[in-house]
Amino acid sequence: MRRVVSLFPTATEIAFAIGAGEQVVGVSHACDYPPEAKQRQAVTKARFDPSDMSSCEIHEYKVELIKKFGSLYQLDESALWGMKAKVLFTQGPTDFSLVSLQGVRATAEGLNPRPILLILNPRHLDDVFDDHSRVGFVLGHLEEAREIVLQMERRLEAVEKALRGVRRQSVAFIQWMDPPISAGFWVPQLIELAGGRDILNTAGLAPVAVSWESLRKKNPDVIVVACEDMSVERVRYEIRLLTDRPGWRQLKAVKRGLVFLGDGRCFTRAGPRLTDGLEALAWALNPNLYPRPAQHVLQLFRD
Repeated sequence: MRRVVSLFPTATEIAFAIGAGEQVVGVSHACDYPPEAKQRQAVTKARFDPSDMSSCEIHEYKVELIKKFGSLYQLDESALWGMKAKVLFTQGPTDFSLVSLQGVRATAEGLNPRPILLILNPRHLDDVFDDHSRVGFVLGHLEEAREIVLQMERRLEAVEKALRGVRRQSVAFIQWMDPPISAGFWVPQLIELAGGRDILNTAGLAPVAVSWESLRKKNPDVIVVACEDMSVERVRYEIRLLTDRPGWRQLKAVKRGLVFLGDGRCFTRAGPRLTDGLEALAWALNPNLYPRPAQHVLQLFRD
């Protein structure tokens, strides 16, 4: 049984989903799902505490940390030495890397035994499925991983089939509120599968800052606010960052009562829960054709 340390919440979710949770001996402090993951020893720590910070302060702090350190988390190399892991999962380079890929490479090269370094860097849904199989292969759970992927693909196909021919509504998916940032990578694909049309970004591209004036001019039919690593409750707590902006009540989506709040981890984290996010979007865009999702995934915003 290969012992694994996961520095990437997505990889942690996949490992547990395919039945390899017992092999996970260390995680990043941000690995919060499933709940069992939080019982593993953390080998990273945050460089700041975001709990009492506003969205704007968090974003500005992240920008400064990337400039200064190249990553948002601090890696505990001494903890890694004691774990004797055979596999190390980490994230590929992004604008806001959780840990420095260069630093992780250097650390891995110095470990004894030297672990297999598996880098996950998904951009499209196909990448998401491939990563599940890659994690399954390296942990000896390839068949279980393939079954998870098959289940995800079946659910995606079911949504696409159920919504074939529906009128496509324009969707603004906000994954950060201050400054407003649109979701990217696979999220535009989820929107399209759910019967919508992403008006802020394109599949495969990174999340991008959006000016408020631009959002107002695009005037979407539907708005989804699901911030990365935020629960629905946290999003609701901060939604005034959008609703207090000039022209909010004049937006088409607001007038139609089609503003939704979601758990960003079900949409922006490339693990098995993406299908929960897709089905939730399908309901948001087509409530007469798709069942209401769990409230902790996505819910209608009532001001």
